[in-house]
Amino acid sequence: MASIDVQPVFIRKVKGVIHYAYKDDIDLKSVHPHAEIVLNAQYAEKGDWVTSHNGVLSQVLQKGKVGKTPYIRTIYGMFNTNATTTLPNEPHKNIYGFTKTYVWADSDKLETTAAEEAFARLVAQAVPKDLAFLQSFGERDPQYVKRKSTYLLRQKRIKKIVDKELKKIMDSVGLDEEFLMTNLFDIIMNADRYGDKKAAIEMACKLRGMFPKEKQTGALAIMQEVRGFTRQEIEEFQKPSLEVPNPKDSSDDN
Repeated sequence: MASIDVQPVFIRKVKGVIHYAYKDDIDLKSVHPHAEIVLNAQYAEKGDWVTSHNGVLSQVLQKGKVGKTPYIRTIYGMFNTNATTTLPNEPHKNIYGFTKTYVWADSDKLETTAAEEAFARLVAQAVPKDLAFLQSFGERDPQYVKRKSTYLLRQKRIKKIVDKELKKIMDSVGLDEEFLMTNLFDIIMNADRYGDKKAAIEMACKLRGMFPKEKQTGALAIMQEVRGFTRQEIEEFQKPSLEVPNPKDSSDDN
């Protein structure tokens, strides 16, 4: 189990057991002081910890051979130890094969960490997502920050926190649902231009869920107008969340 003061960068459940990956040896040693770190994955044994190219550490869950190909398995994936001595930065979707489909295209994240909650609250306060990720996770690799912050914004658990925080912010300045709906009604009834009335009616229809493909929660529907979010950022929030796979689908060996 991770320490209260240390936030893992990745969590995965394998055969009913939750495993963690840590951003560096300092975080790892604070949780597992006797952890054995092996820099060359080719020589790692089951139970050792190996490092990815960006320094993230994950534990070897299994070591073996597929035919004549030696491999190790971690929560980041299954890797041919003859082909590489440094594991990739991105965790793989499948840890039971040599596939290179990355987990950010899917997710088996089991819980929301304190860092993710901090990230979501900052985004709700209109902090740019990359900066919010830097402040919340302390990650310094700009490419990783860009990819992971975008990935997080697509997750249902993150959207729910952002939505909740946005509502708090808006309520605190008087922009509650009653105020917004009343003013939207006034715009519809009193708009001089057809375009203004049409836009207001379309927004009201979306809020009522009359356009299923574009259905949003109230707070997210007005993010652009109130907080200055771009259309692209709004669309990121509308994308389907990555689902958590059934643990039974990923348990075939140790």
